[in-house]
Amino acid sequence: MVDLPPAQGDNYSAQQGCFEGPEKLLEIWFSPSPQLLADHQDLDEYHSTDDDISSYNDDEDKSVSVSRFSPPRGHRLHSQPNNTGLRVVPRAVWDDVLALVKCTVLNVISNKHVDAYLLSESSMFVYPHKLILKTCGTTTLLLAVPRILQVAQQYCDFEKVWRIFYSRKAFMFPERQVGPHRSWDDEVNFLNKYFDNGSAYTIGKVASDHWYLYLTKPADDVLHHDGPAVAENDNNSDDDGTARDVACTIMSSGQSTPVTENPSPFGNHAGQSYPDQTVEILMTHLNPEVMTKGFYHDPNQTESGTTGGTWVDKTTGIGALYPNAQIDSFLFEPCGYSSNGLQGDRYFTIHVTPEPECSYASFETNIPVEESHAGGKQSPIETLVSQVIRIFDPASFTVTFFSSHHKEHSRSHMVHAMGSMPAGYKRTDRILYEFDGYDLVYGHYIKTSKK
Repeated sequence: MVDLPPAQGDNYSAQQGCFEGPEKLLEIWFSPSPQLLADHQDLDEYHSTDDDISSYNDDEDKSVSVSRFSPPRGHRLHSQPNNTGLRVVPRAVWDDVLALVKCTVLNVISNKHVDAYLLSESSMFVYPHKLILKTCGTTTLLLAVPRILQVAQQYCDFEKVWRIFYSRKAFMFPERQVGPHRSWDDEVNFLNKYFDNGSAYTIGKVASDHWYLYLTKPADDVLHHDGPAVAENDNNSDDDGTARDVACTIMSSGQSTPVTENPSPFGNHAGQSYPDQTVEILMTHLNPEVMTKGFYHDPNQTESGTTGGTWVDKTTGIGALYPNAQIDSFLFEPCGYSSNGLQGDRYFTIHVTPEPECSYASFETNIPVEESHAGGKQSPIETLVSQVIRIFDPASFTVTFFSSHHKEHSRSHMVHAMGSMPAGYKRTDRILYEFDGYDLVYGHYIKTSKK
């Protein structure tokens, strides 16, 4: 019997009891930038014809007959002139991809740079040259990888992958995960089937709160095309001597990564005025009083859905994080909140699970902190973290701060990043890593006093 996809807005994981808030986060880059996409993929100039147009609007999509799995003719373009690359893929195709993950689309917002999908379990961002998919609960995100690669080839003629990032916080309820997500080793093994030269890391204190990262080096093509995939550091074996193709390096607090002189992963491409940055703030044991006031649906205060989401933005201060952003928010029934925000070619996303037995909130953005939160007494990253923490008042939180090497910006700020944090918190971990073209600062903090 074939499992049917859920109705729009249904949440698979909510039916599993206590909700698994920590998300799985996947980035697939087919090119360093939209401008370099045609050259990197060896494509002719994008083109379209009058009869080769797909609609973007959700309601229109439902009325258009789309062959979900048949290869399109040439490079199909939406009616909006900025849609190239992955943005030409019809909505119905993405719906099928997300059905493999076990989530559905709640709403979509768009600008000339990116499409932001708000999902029943987190978010997806589709750029011409890359896809970012973030899902929580018991979703099976990695099972969509082969289909995403197939879609990119069929609709965009993308034959190569430039770089892969996959990360997640340690699960609260790992025994409930299914498919390749039952363990970190299983996830790494799965990714190594599709990508070459991947490296995996366990960051933080393994016995307590920690974070996992898998990434590949920037290359012309990291996609595995034929023959058995070979992983780096493939010397691991189980206790019984069975070989495992897991490239996994575990580094505890205090250990350092060898420093090398790496150029920007984006080369000399003009237009990168700021480094490529990703900030994640992962918060647990949220203040129950704050959660009740802002993240439970109260019919006397507001409706649920998008109307309730806008109410949460105004009530909690979320809307003040990026006042000029286009925000798409959703208040779930009976509780829970998700939002996507777009500011130019950058995004932020927030997801909240308020139930006290499994409370969790995540904040993620690739808006450069020097652009959005400079000018205060603290450093830009510390200003942003302080502002987010004030909204949720967690008992503990983790910050990951990725920043690409950039010729116009000194890397010394990464060494000192997150040196001071909100009053009432103590740092238990701070680790600096250098990867190919990127620096990472990881920090973990616990509350020492009440607000």
